[in-house]
Parts: sequence; C-alpha cells; structure tokens
Amino acid sequence: MKIFIQGAGRGIGLAFAKHALASQQGDDWHMFLTARIPEDSDGYKQLPPSANITWIAMDYLDPDSITKAGIEAAKHTNQLDRVISVAGVLRDPKISPEKRIADLDSAAMLYAYQINAMGPVLLGKALWPLIKSEHPTVFASLSARVGSISDNRLGGWYAYRASKAAQNQLLRTMSIELARYNPYACVATLHPGTVDTALSKPFQAHVPADKLFTAAHSAECLWRVMDGLGPDDSGGFFAYDGAPIDY
Repeated sequence: MKIFIQGAGRGIGLAFAKHALASQQGDDWHMFLTARIPEDSDGYKQLPPSANITWIAMDYLDPDSITKAGIEAAKHTNQLDRVISVAGVLRDPKISPEKRIADLDSAAMLYAYQINAMGPVLLGKALWPLIKSEHPTVFASLSARVGSISDNRLGGWYAYRASKAAQNQLLRTMSIELARYNPYACVATLHPGTVDTALSKPFQAHVPADKLFTAAHSAECLWRVMDGLGPDDSGGFFAYDGAPIDY
C-alpha cells in the first residue's frame, strides 16, 4: 500500500502513521509523511526515514510546498492508495474561536480558511496524478461535526465552522471530478471525535471521559472507517464510528 499522511509530525497524524506502519506486510509499501519541519518533529524521531518511509516538508500556509510535495511523492510511485489530511486550526496565537460577531477578524478568518479549507483541496490538486488513475483509493480529510450547517444549533466559532463547512464542500466537489477519471476512488471528510490533542485541550472540560479519545484510538477508528469506504461513499462526511453526518 502506498500511503500519504499530511501532518504526521505529531498528534493524530503521527497516530495514523504508526497504525499504518503496523498494518503493513512484506516490502511492497511506502509511506509519505509530512510536517512543516520534519527533522524537528516527534514523528521524524519515532519513524525516521527509511527505504519505505519518505519525509516531506510541507505547510498548508505555503502553497508552493504543497505542489513540491506532490512532485516529490511522484518520484517514488505512480499511484497512491490512501491519502490522509489531518491539519486543522481552531485556536493558536493567531486565532481564537469567536463567541459573538463582534469578535470577527478578517485576517484570522482568512488564516483559518487557508489551513482548514484550502490546504486539503490543494493537496488533492498536488496529488491528482497519483489518485486519478483507475485504482481503488481513499482520499480522506479530517473535518469536524461543527462544520455541519444543519447541525449548528449553538452558534459561535464563526471562522472554524465556516472553514470546515467550506472544506466539506471543496472535497465534495473534488469527489465529483475525480469520479470522472477514477470510478474506484472515494473522497471523504471525517469527524474524529474529540481527540486529546493541542487543538482540543482548551475545550475538554465539559467532554465526558468516554468521549475524549486518545489520538491512537481515534486513528484506529477512522482507519477502520476508511477500510469500509468505497466509490458509493465518495463525497460523504462520516464520523469516527462510520455514521454519516449531514452537511
């Protein structure tokens, strides 16, 4: 299996890489793992480069690096069987989830859109030659239930909700185009649940203990979901338990 995992330097991306590694048999497999600065990441230290593992520097805020990542992967293979994009931003020094409309900031909103929405679909563009040939492939991007417009009953979190909704729409649109070239492909957005990572840390106080997942558990659940996805599911939005989520 040829696997591409964006954001494998830490958190759930690293958990996906470890799960993928444990699933491989024989020598006919390769993993492409990305981080903004691979050498500085935990993932690079724990899964160092080898004959079967290639690390690539890539940052969703740098479109040129996404293009270069696609070129680098194409040097090693002519097709990918699974692509996983995990990046998402809710809160960091540049952005904080808004509680009311007065909190909106155009620069912060654009920043969220670049990472949450533009990044995954630009990765699809960069890897297009490796997923459009006729072969079974799954292109999965981690979204969030709060990106569902029909499920929005609490309001707030304007930029995060909107950028995740845009991500769902962009990947849905990509799925329709990809099906014209590769009828065996599936493009899906996935909700990982509340995972104990830096993204969710400030918001875990009211999460029930049985609903706060480790990165390893969430990755295992989502890997099982991806294993069960096929062309008929392409364009869908699914939770960690495989249940579909309305857009």
